[in-house]
Amino acid sequence: MPSGSAGRRYGQAIFDLAREENKFEKWSEDLAAIRQAFSQPQVRIFLENPKTPRGNKVKFVQNVLGKELSAEALKLAQLLVHRDRQSYASAIFDVYTGLWNRLQGIEIARVTTAIPVSEDEANLIQTRLAALTGKKVTLDLKVDPDIIGGMVAQVGDTLLDGSIRTRLQNLRKQLA
Repeated sequence: MPSGSAGRRYGQAIFDLAREENKFEKWSEDLAAIRQAFSQPQVRIFLENPKTPRGNKVKFVQNVLGKELSAEALKLAQLLVHRDRQSYASAIFDVYTGLWNRLQGIEIARVTTAIPVSEDEANLIQTRLAALTGKKVTLDLKVDPDIIGGMVAQVGDTLLDGSIRTRLQNLRKQLA
């Protein structure tokens, strides 16, 4: 299980490097490719096998990702494998993306609805949340039928809960 603080440290270090070199987009693409490769079930089984020598794992990463990544990103992927930290790839990507979004003034809005929303409804939600926060908003839409109706939106530290489930729970508390 990856350590959250280690993923944050790697993500912050890569973000600082991207800022120095002004290569935000390239690092984002490279980190996404590393995360995607390391999340493949067959790749995970191979890399997590304690019987496979580390040298073979590092060569495998070179063969799989060598042509896709910049030299620095390939070294990162090989370092993660060499230190048996390939499971951090997703956390590193998430931290990096969060820092880059913050730099651009973009907030990720995690929106949960009871049923899938249409593109027009998603655009309306995005527009309203952008007006509410004063920032550019990117939606991360999820469907959870347990909320019964309405929606729950989290933008940064702000939670907007307009779900029917919460309204019913609040009504139950008032009646009790």
